[in-house]
Amino acid sequence: MSSKSTVRYLGYRTLPDGGRGFDFSFAHGSAKPTMITIEASPAFFQGPDRIAIQEASAICYETLKCRVQTDSESPPDHFDLTSADVAQHRKTTKLLGSRR
Repeated sequence: MSSKSTVRYLGYRTLPDGGRGFDFSFAHGSAKPTMITIEASPAFFQGPDRIAIQEASAICYETLKCRVQTDSESPPDHFDLTSADVAQHRKTTKLLGSRR
């Protein structure tokens, strides 16, 4: 029997380079929650394909949930958002019929 994992969005911070750090609380089963930060570089928030802060938090949330589901161990306490993460989220959102 597998234990339930809980992921909660806590908020974001502006990083010194202009990017954003998105903070989440993660707990597996009855374990004490740990904080996980996903950093998005400033490039994600510029140009014609830029992402909004609200979209970025959703992308980071879905990325973290995916890592929790596919990794047998708990995710690292810090990792960077990638272009592949953004593309996957947008592809999934488009397939579900959501509008941006």
